Amino acid sequence: MAESDKADSDGYFTAGDDDEVTTSQSGDSDSVKDLKGSNVNSFEAMPPEEEIVFGTDESSSFSEIQKNRSGQNTANDSIDFLQDPEHEMTWGRRIALGLMKYKWYNPQIATPKDEKDEPQEIAAEATASESLRRRRPAPPSGKKAASNVNRSEPGELVRANSSFLAAEAYPFSRATRETPSLERAWAYFDHVALPRCVVPPSERNKAKSKNIFTRVLHRFQKADKRLDRAEPGEKTLPTRLYRPVFTPHKQLGDWGLGIGLYFSTLRAITIMTFLAGILNIPNFMYFSSDEYNENPLEDVSKRLLGGSAICTDTTWIPCPSCNENDKHFGDGRIGVGINLSTGEETTFARRNNCDGTTIQTGMVSLATFFFLILGMFVTYLWLQKMTVAFDEDEQTAQDYSVVVLNPPGDATDAAEWRKFFFDRFDGALLTVCTIAVDNDLLVRCLVERREKLRQLEMMVEDGTSLDVLTLSRIAAKQERERRFFGRLMASISPGIPELFARLVVLTAKIQGLAQQDYPASKIFLTFEREADQRRVLSALNVGSIPAKRNKISKISNPQHLFRDQFLLHVKEPDEPDTVRWQDLNEKFKERMKQQALTTFCTIGAVALIAFIVRLCNDSSVTGAAYAIAIFNTVFPMVAKFLTSFEAHASEGSKQRSLYFKIALFRWVNTAIVITVITPFTLTLENEDGLISQIYALFFAEIVTTTGLQLADPVGHLQRHILAPRAKTQDAMNLCMQGQPFELAERYTNMTKILFLTVFYLSIFPGALFLCSFALFVNYFTDRFSLMRTWKRAPNYGPRMSEFSRTYFIPCAMVACAVMGSYFWSGFPFDNLCNRNTEIGQEFAGSWLVDPKGGGSNVTVSVATTDDAFDYCLQDFFRYGRDDESFPFISKFQKEQWMTDEQETVTDVWGWTSVGVILLVVLKLLRGWWSSFWHLFKGSYEPCGQDQKINFSEVPSISAYVPQVESNLFSYPLVACEVDEIDPNLFDWTDPDRPFSFYDLTKDAEVLLKGTDVASKFSVFSQITHWSPLSRNSRKSSEQNIEDC
Repeated sequence: MAESDKADSDGYFTAGDDDEVTTSQSGDSDSVKDLKGSNVNSFEAMPPEEEIVFGTDESSSFSEIQKNRSGQNTANDSIDFLQDPEHEMTWGRRIALGLMKYKWYNPQIATPKDEKDEPQEIAAEATASESLRRRRPAPPSGKKAASNVNRSEPGELVRANSSFLAAEAYPFSRATRETPSLERAWAYFDHVALPRCVVPPSERNKAKSKNIFTRVLHRFQKADKRLDRAEPGEKTLPTRLYRPVFTPHKQLGDWGLGIGLYFSTLRAITIMTFLAGILNIPNFMYFSSDEYNENPLEDVSKRLLGGSAICTDTTWIPCPSCNENDKHFGDGRIGVGINLSTGEETTFARRNNCDGTTIQTGMVSLATFFFLILGMFVTYLWLQKMTVAFDEDEQTAQDYSVVVLNPPGDATDAAEWRKFFFDRFDGALLTVCTIAVDNDLLVRCLVERREKLRQLEMMVEDGTSLDVLTLSRIAAKQERERRFFGRLMASISPGIPELFARLVVLTAKIQGLAQQDYPASKIFLTFEREADQRRVLSALNVGSIPAKRNKISKISNPQHLFRDQFLLHVKEPDEPDTVRWQDLNEKFKERMKQQALTTFCTIGAVALIAFIVRLCNDSSVTGAAYAIAIFNTVFPMVAKFLTSFEAHASEGSKQRSLYFKIALFRWVNTAIVITVITPFTLTLENEDGLISQIYALFFAEIVTTTGLQLADPVGHLQRHILAPRAKTQDAMNLCMQGQPFELAERYTNMTKILFLTVFYLSIFPGALFLCSFALFVNYFTDRFSLMRTWKRAPNYGPRMSEFSRTYFIPCAMVACAVMGSYFWSGFPFDNLCNRNTEIGQEFAGSWLVDPKGGGSNVTVSVATTDDAFDYCLQDFFRYGRDDESFPFISKFQKEQWMTDEQETVTDVWGWTSVGVILLVVLKLLRGWWSSFWHLFKGSYEPCGQDQKINFSEVPSISAYVPQVESNLFSYPLVACEVDEIDPNLFDWTDPDRPFSFYDLTKDAEVLLKGTDVASKFSVFSQITHWSPLSRNSRKSSEQNIEDC
């Protein structure tokens, strides 16, 4: 370190000209000293780093950039979240503030014994403040307290206060009980849990109009204005909540490409199905006319069903060849008739007199089908355009970064990577380098140990020592006093003995794992300029197989070989907050085994629930519809539980796996199961028929599911019941985070409705309007949930949208073609064929028919001139294996039941379905071949235009910091040393604790202190950040890099 470096009394270091880099690392030669027990905050052992510079113009220095980020505010100018104006609060927070004074709502206001004379609210807040003061050492006299928001000037190396961080490091030596503040928790809900945008300067000092019409007009006028998303907990710039109705659609990309594309798809399909419904109006009118059905529906509540193929014009006819015990006829479709004159018995069946398959209906439906295909193609092109628009609108770390998937194991020197790209790629400027090592198991153990220790801290009494002897004594005492019931409850809900036992195991594992060698597994490189990233990706655009085999002949320029001998496999990484660092290095075979097992469990769950739905359907059609809706709501939780056993390197990969499970279940449970369990002859039935069940499903989806989502009962329970009774601020904040939001679940909900619509398009044209309305409601309901009730989601990329367009949308179109052909071939859905002869004297007379399976007795008059009918199988799905049944065309019918027009329509639809299947198969094969080909040849194509914005100039930018989410902490646990990381590289800020509180490396330092640990490779991942400089220093800095 340069001799001019020195530390002031606050612990901040002023670096000389030779110190332009901040590094976070542990496990190398210096970190080994730390693990042996040396001072972890000593920087003397750090090697000197060369400086690197960049700049766009003479006036664009890093200090100015940082001032722009902070809005020219200092720590004293930070915004107090507790002083928010009431009109800027959520309604839940307003209600909670009004109820906080009542003890039945907020038990935290109980007056402490030693503060009886103070007001209850002041006493509770004072207790919380005193707790924080006990845990934070006071700053030296005349100095300001250290903050997470540290800013560096050009040439400065920012270091946090060493003593401050050491005192705040977790775990504490004793259990602490700070008094949580419900008011702070609701401020956390409004400012951290919910997404907010920066208030434009032109609106910051405007007075709010009291006229509601004026306010609404102003919001419409500002609908096209660009909004900048604020970081969670932004305290330097004024922010406000996004408005669910008035936020422009183009701003939905602020939540990530994946979410923006989801809402774009939702809106596109809403419009497309509405237009398709208009195109299908002739069929709607035909099915509503007397020409099709002489007894139209009279129930006004089901008026939309009047435009379906439901047939109420039926007649009981003698059918001696019918089997009264044939369950495929369905209840009320077959019965025994007794001749009122002779007393003879014979079998009667109910015939449908509706002719649904005409040239008009078939061709209109076919035109609608082709319109849907065209609409999907246009949607595909539009989504590609929106992908570019969203990507260009929001600059993220992904736009500047690459990830090296096959680095040499010993390539753990960030300076080497910086010099390589600067020298070999025309001066590519590297700003952040994250070297990830293969320590997944160690990280998972550290996270679990931190969680167990946190649980123990909450269970023991305040002030109890957390050393091993004390915890072992408490655990042994409790286990000794347990009886049978206590042991039984401990197996369900672990107590102190179980947590301590697991803690001991984890401690031993960590001590062993920390002594292993961990080679570099992936290198995340963030460049200062977007052009540098694109240049590197283009130059190293090779397939994974040549890179794995180090086929150096595949690269055009030998200078791009790392160390002149290694061919790097480089691609654009996922967004920083979607990287799953705890599963980053799981082997491919293990991932396949895990996914195969969970898929098998999913198929078993689908079969079980299908059986339950059938039992419900036997009792009530409406009951079956609500059972399906309930299972569709509950199963995503089961799917998430199964997916939690899978290792995924990114959230995008996890979402795809989750998407497949939920979509498979919902498609089968919603559409296919109903068709299978509903008897063929009940397809056109009014009360318990197939179409009535579909209508009930749409009604349940629009009313029940949407109502539950808007009501958010679980969220209100957590915020208003559980949060006020939480024992810690962390637990209280966790209750405020909202319900977990899974993009895969929302995509499957959309495709489920679309699939249900196209599956029954031929016999229920009105479903297109129901689909459009349901998706329209979902669009605004999901916007509201995204901005008011859902937990913050990672910035998902476009993979989910691409996966849906590649597989599920084409499969839906195949289902539409195949089922359209099937339904047009099945009319009139009664399994009766006309013999084209008179029935004769044998069956003439009056008959009393007793329908089997329910229904009132019916008196039927049969004339000798009536047509005679026999049983014939009209259901192609029930044909034997040796019978030709597909495609569903007229020549494959065993007996003649189709009319001439029906045969024409059936043939056209049948061969159309074959053509669609072939096209979809060819499309999938082309995609698979392209994926296979890209294993040998690169596939990089830039998305959108270079925005000419430097990485360090982007507000709210973040870097690839290894971190893991935990259900017991309000913020992620960090899997690398944080003392030297620029706070601006994080995408979150805890206003109450420093980043070192979440640093897992400090846990390892405590566990390994005093041991003889020596390792060749890093134990933890490391981050190196080079602070940018103005153009004035460019020339000298470039010379320094060349001299490295």
